[in-house]
Amino acid sequence: MNIFMYIINNVLSQAVFIIGAVVVIGLVAQKQPLSKVIPSAIKTMIGFLMVNTAGQTLGVALLPLQPMLIKVFNLKLQVQGIGEAQAQSVSEIGTEMALIFALGFFINILIARVTRFKYVHLSAHVSFFYAGLIAALLKFGTDLSFISIVIVGSIILGVYLTFTCAYIAPLMKNIKGGEGFTLGHSSSIGIFLAAKIGGLVGNKDNDLEKIKIPKSLNFLREMTIALTIVMTLMFLIISLIAGPSWVAAEVSNGKDIVTFSLLNGLEFGLWITVIVTGVRMLLSEIVPAFHGIADKLIPNAVPGLDVPLLFPNYPTSVIFGFLVSLGAGFIGMGILGALDYPIAVFPALIPTFFTGAVTAIFGNSTGGARGAFIGSFLNGLILIFGQALLLPMVDSFAPIMRILSETDYAFYGPILGYLLKLLGI
Repeated sequence: MNIFMYIINNVLSQAVFIIGAVVVIGLVAQKQPLSKVIPSAIKTMIGFLMVNTAGQTLGVALLPLQPMLIKVFNLKLQVQGIGEAQAQSVSEIGTEMALIFALGFFINILIARVTRFKYVHLSAHVSFFYAGLIAALLKFGTDLSFISIVIVGSIILGVYLTFTCAYIAPLMKNIKGGEGFTLGHSSSIGIFLAAKIGGLVGNKDNDLEKIKIPKSLNFLREMTIALTIVMTLMFLIISLIAGPSWVAAEVSNGKDIVTFSLLNGLEFGLWITVIVTGVRMLLSEIVPAFHGIADKLIPNAVPGLDVPLLFPNYPTSVIFGFLVSLGAGFIGMGILGALDYPIAVFPALIPTFFTGAVTAIFGNSTGGARGAFIGSFLNGLILIFGQALLLPMVDSFAPIMRILSETDYAFYGPILGYLLKLLGI
């Protein structure tokens, strides 16, 4: 049992190893020589790490905004750092979480092998925390035994991993650079709603990415430049509102707000550049290698990959979606405050960035600028209201949900929690 838990916690929980194993298995199935298998696996893992590490660091780079925004809105709220929140959140459900994660992934593979839903969810970092959500809802919301929690939780996770990939797959046909894979990410319901509503209310010919701008500003079409400038301005404006002296004393480690804002904007641009480079490396290797799995092991299998793979082709949508979702989150927070809701909630900046960006991409793909706006605005409301409903249900898992609660957590989590309560398990 100890060896099994070691493999789960130290090997299977590392998404980079799963990605590398997929490439090795795929190329071996194609009877490629070792001289091809090893370099391809290494390049894929490096590309994945570039995308994954840069994506996580990109999110963390937003966190200095959090205390400033809390001060601006005069909130009586303290949000922990990621490391502290994660340690506290898994302290009571760590074993259940790990087992649900591992067995849920195998159920996903089994479903893909024996049914017509040929989707393999490869974003292990996403499924790991979703396993924690399921474990928390089952442990704190039911009287199920340890074994029952693991069995029921694994089935729920396996079904979730499969079918979220499945209902996103048809939407990928409208996405530039989305050939050969679907998305395995916990923004799936936001993506689905954005694409469907965008098609109803907008016009995809009014593409956000084709908005005319003066020739002198054409440099803003380059994602790295645009995001660097936007993030620098965002940090600067919020720093000014929060108070330059307070920011220097409490947030920026003594740096003046201009230096502080420039450094954070440039850091954001740095990690976007790393993502773009990693995307090229990853996709050039994993999609051809996955054909081996599709041909030999799981016929017609489609990999579910992470959302930053789409960002390089949609710089305007990424910025637009983040800002609109963030604005919607503040509106939702204001509504909850006006209703005197008993639990203080705040827009979680990391989920808001990634889910806001990707919902704008899909809203834009079917409904142009209007679809992008409505999709990302709705996403921001789901994030804030769903978080408010979810937090009382997950007990010790709440701290990490305040930081990483993406759209699927906020949407499906409360539904599952209320369903469990209704069933009285």
